[in-house]
Amino acid sequence: MINSWRKKLSVTDLGLGGTHDKYLNIPKEDGTFAGTDQNPTEFYEREPGRPGRLNWVFINHIDKKTGENYEVRFEYAKKSKQTRLYKLAGFYNARKPKPGDEIVVEKISLDGETSFLVDITRNNSSLPVLSKDEIINSPKKNLVFRKKPEVNIFLEKINQPIYEKYRKGKSRKADDIVPQAEIYEVVFSINNKTFVYVGQDSYCSGPYYYFGSSILTDFCKLVYGEKIFKKTILHTLKDIKQKDLNRKEWECIYDARSKCKKKKWHCLNGEVQVHN
Repeated sequence: MINSWRKKLSVTDLGLGGTHDKYLNIPKEDGTFAGTDQNPTEFYEREPGRPGRLNWVFINHIDKKTGENYEVRFEYAKKSKQTRLYKLAGFYNARKPKPGDEIVVEKISLDGETSFLVDITRNNSSLPVLSKDEIINSPKKNLVFRKKPEVNIFLEKINQPIYEKYRKGKSRKADDIVPQAEIYEVVFSINNKTFVYVGQDSYCSGPYYYFGSSILTDFCKLVYGEKIFKKTILHTLKDIKQKDLNRKEWECIYDARSKCKKKKWHCLNGEVQVHN
């Protein structure tokens, strides 16, 4: 079960209204929440904090496209009787939203673990993400998003976060409808050897983020940095069943394996197994 809430962003939400504070009021209107959770306390499974450093409550939100983490302050403003989120400036800076766009927060619970994913949509489509160079060179350089904490990549693959399982479809049933997904190809070279990896991404991270679930791509990212990768979006698909998305991915993997055989490259995708 995925619970979510959404809000149409205003000038004030984006800090463009001349106010000194930047915060996002979670709406009280009917239709804000989808799923079983119908208010902020139920959704976040805790009471919001109060003003004053000793009373603050922080909740980790993960950018759905980039995987970057934001420690967002969750707080109740007694005077206005509003529940608010603070410290979203870095997330906004990566997406460049405009008034009228929607922020969408999803709560994914699986196997006793819960993650909160945040996205921004325009006309029901997720906004693209700026490249890291574009963010760094933007006028608000101090708003660069926070890096994910360093982890042991081998343990991370074994104890995979639930939002990564959902990204690749492993937590879905064959007939579940995927609203939007990308099939991508990553190519990189090391010591005159070229490697290719094909995958699916229901978060649609675009060409600048997320380079696959292969442990080798993660290791190379750690050692050589992200600039070693050339990522191409092969297909963008909408409202597709998970089993059909898998079949499309398999077709692209077969194509990649054929290309690698001709060019004497190395395909990182294992033998594809046919499922219903």
